[in-house]
Amino acid sequence: MRMLFMGVASGVREVLAHKLRSFLTLFGIVLGAAALVGMLGVVKGLLRGWETMIYETGGIERITVNAAAPPESQREIAPLSPGRTLRDVDAILEAVPLARRVTAEVNIRGTRLYFQGRALWQNIRGVLPATFAMDRFEAAQGRLIGDLDLANQNQVVVLGARVADQLIPRGLDPVGRVITINGQPFTVIGVLPDYRFSMGGGRFNTKNQSIFVPLTTAQTLFRIDENVDTIAIQLGDVADMPVALEQVTNVLMHTHRGVQDVRLETREDLLQRFEETRNSYIYSLGGVAAIGLIVGGIGIMNVMLASISERVREIGVRRALGAKRGDIVSQILAESLTIAVAGGVFGIVASIGLILILQHVVVDANRPELSPAALAIGVAFSGLVGVLAGLYPAYRASQLSPVEALRTD
Repeated sequence: MRMLFMGVASGVREVLAHKLRSFLTLFGIVLGAAALVGMLGVVKGLLRGWETMIYETGGIERITVNAAAPPESQREIAPLSPGRTLRDVDAILEAVPLARRVTAEVNIRGTRLYFQGRALWQNIRGVLPATFAMDRFEAAQGRLIGDLDLANQNQVVVLGARVADQLIPRGLDPVGRVITINGQPFTVIGVLPDYRFSMGGGRFNTKNQSIFVPLTTAQTLFRIDENVDTIAIQLGDVADMPVALEQVTNVLMHTHRGVQDVRLETREDLLQRFEETRNSYIYSLGGVAAIGLIVGGIGIMNVMLASISERVREIGVRRALGAKRGDIVSQILAESLTIAVAGGVFGIVASIGLILILQHVVVDANRPELSPAALAIGVAFSGLVGVLAGLYPAYRASQLSPVEALRTD
């Protein structure tokens, strides 16, 4: 323990005695530690953002029914399929007990919303009530679309927070106002909360631009067919996914008259894309961290070798007074470790400052996050680099002959 304290004290003296050299040496460690901690913070923020995105759009237990081109062998019978319709929704609800919710929607692009001299051009979504539960929508004001709105084809609309701000003058309660959509009157029955600061930023900011009308109303007023653009299924348990996929496939084969014109998509594809994105961050930032730590380690090794050259006589005196080779090794390693940990601490402080700044700039679920584990890993890797960088200088110092060392001027 005494040797450890001596080594630490000697390391501190070495840093203070050669400030410029120590600064240049520490810079690599500072850069490496900052990049390492920053990388962990960014990856953790990305993970949180993707978890939020998946949760807020149906969870990992979601199945999406997408349109697909029939195989070449079915070209002649392809017109027999009615495409995706509400009959698919009813059939899945009836024949797939594992389905917790089933919803569908149509997307109407480039619609004109108008109210008291204000006009907006936006896309609207014709939805079933299950959409709100599946995608975790709530009403901040008024209510959401219900079954009666669907059955009666009511001309009612739910607005996202940003749309309501842009369309309805400040000071007026949006709920109960009658706006026009492509010239058709719609009564505002609800306004969604502002999602900008609670969920995944750019992706989820689209929730604030959302405009919902009953699906049946959208089909009657704005579509010329009964097809839907999206069908989504939410299971009660992701473990039921294989069985549910088989059941849904069988149901759709029946409702589409044997034509294979749909493709079932699960969240595995989404999770795979996330893994690729996360790995790209890890590789790029991890590479910067590794280069910084390696450069810092080489710098520490050179500093320690120079320090030993300047202290040959001191080492000889200590050996002559009874210090063992192991004592010399311990002292040099402690000095090297002290320098590296000091650089790691400075790097962590820098990364904390950067992450705190980013947390104020990035105001969504992707914000980088600090964690005690990341800070501990930063210090640990810095210390490891210090020990490895000090091994060769420590060995060189321990091999000095006391007699030859004492003869050195």
